[in-house]
Amino acid sequence: MRRYTPLVLVAGLLIAADAPKGDFQKLEGTWRMVRGSMDGNPLAGEVVRSGRLKIDGDKHTVRVGDDTMVGTHQLDPKKKPKTIDVTDTEGPFKGQTLHGIYRIRGNEFTVCFAAPGKDRPTKFTTKSGTGHMLHVWRRYGE
Repeated sequence: MRRYTPLVLVAGLLIAADAPKGDFQKLEGTWRMVRGSMDGNPLAGEVVRSGRLKIDGDKHTVRVGDDTMVGTHQLDPKKKPKTIDVTDTEGPFKGQTLHGIYRIRGNEFTVCFAAPGKDRPTKFTTKSGTGHMLHVWRRYGE
């Protein structure tokens, strides 16, 4: 039986290599904002063009306009829609947790957050009075 052990290990590694990447891995890297809206209003072009997002594991740095937000995020890809909770250690939401939803489609990452203290959004839209924030990001360079 021992002579088959290396074959089993190699087969296991090959299967693991073909397994789909987890969402944390899919999100790693640098992203640029391609569109966004807040409370039902589209973000200004210069704000969208300034948007950069860097993700490393469960840590993120977001630059939008004059604001920089640094913090951590937790994902739950098993929920429908997938959920994300962000807690910032720097920036306008410092010390607060934002509850949101996300999706990944190829090299596009879409996230919709509720304002602090508000219920998690259920759709990727913003409407006046909700305080929801929607950002669509594309992997930098693509």
